[in-house]
Amino acid sequence: MATTEYPALERTPPRFKLELAAALSGVIVYTCANGFMTGGLGVAGRQLGLGDVEVGLILGLGAFVGVIAAPGWGYASELWSRRKLMLLAVPMVALGPAIMVVVTGQFVMLSAAVAGIILGAARLIQAVFGAALIPVAQGYVADITQPSQRVRGMGGLSAAISFGTLSGSALLWLTGRLGATSGFAIISALGILACLIVLAYLPRSRPRPALPREETTLPLADIWPYLMITLVGFTCYTTVPPIFALRLMDRFGMDGGTATAQTGLVLTVGVVAVCLAQVLITLWNFKNPRLMLRTGSVGIFVGLAMLLFARDILAMCVSMIVIGFAVGFLAPAVLGAISLIGGRGAQGKIGGINMAARGLGSAIGPVLGTTLYQANHDAPIWGSLALVMGVFLLTFISGDTRAAAS
Repeated sequence: MATTEYPALERTPPRFKLELAAALSGVIVYTCANGFMTGGLGVAGRQLGLGDVEVGLILGLGAFVGVIAAPGWGYASELWSRRKLMLLAVPMVALGPAIMVVVTGQFVMLSAAVAGIILGAARLIQAVFGAALIPVAQGYVADITQPSQRVRGMGGLSAAISFGTLSGSALLWLTGRLGATSGFAIISALGILACLIVLAYLPRSRPRPALPREETTLPLADIWPYLMITLVGFTCYTTVPPIFALRLMDRFGMDGGTATAQTGLVLTVGVVAVCLAQVLITLWNFKNPRLMLRTGSVGIFVGLAMLLFARDILAMCVSMIVIGFAVGFLAPAVLGAISLIGGRGAQGKIGGINMAARGLGSAIGPVLGTTLYQANHDAPIWGSLALVMGVFLLTFISGDTRAAAS
């Protein structure tokens, strides 16, 4: 029987906040792991004897598998209990980093080839089950927000995603000199904690009322421009970070530990800016997703141009602040727009297909970035500049959702 997430008892404000925190806890752990791996796996891979492109393939393959899994999870969230799906997914998201602890800590002596295979398998586990968490959380947020508040509500979800990425980048910075093993261990422990929070506070489901077909149909013809914006935007967003530490080592002569720590610093200030923008969106009730997308894409272009000419860590941090603040407008705008277009019984499906586009972009980005890096150390930034121009152009063919939000 189809289910939705409603508690058996009437919600009180404190209980409501606990339920929302439980729904978002797995998302935070999942994106924390992604943020940490994006900057830290390159150096850890080199220490194990893996090549830069091999590490890019491990990161990209995991994201690509999420492309396949996410739509299925989205459909499942409209049919089965979202609580049970989270209780299945969150422990597996913790398992992936736990396996990486064993490999990167070299508790077992492995050849570079075997270590690469096991790291790839751990990444796949983390990615397949992590792909469930954002669509399930998106459906939950859509259930509890009115259309006029939908962009604002999705700003809260996006802020949770960004906070997780921020936590991963900060963890990379703090553990840079200790090695990736300590960071993966902390992420795994956080996953266990998130599982306990979901078990304790996420409400059990009750039967969903029957809905007309138009409320449950995936409106692909209407949302495809926004899906393309997600695809191109995340390709752009994930092209540069995987080569950041490598660029600091090869161009600026830093050792591996220093490069990892400095990469963590730069990525952290960028994600702080993302979080700040999304907190502002949550506090202010923006209702024009297309304007948000155009403003954000122009800001990203300016920030990337600044990064291209940055010659020290301070300049890189300033560039990432500009990029991060601009990026903060993109995800809430897309999530809010597609949620407004879709019916009440299609929110999980929409979340799943958008997560697939996000995953495909995240799969292409690291491979594109590491491949371009072999040709020229600045080529990944030039590629990202071209991609963000594509995002800007796509906003002119996306549908206007202001009427649905009013």
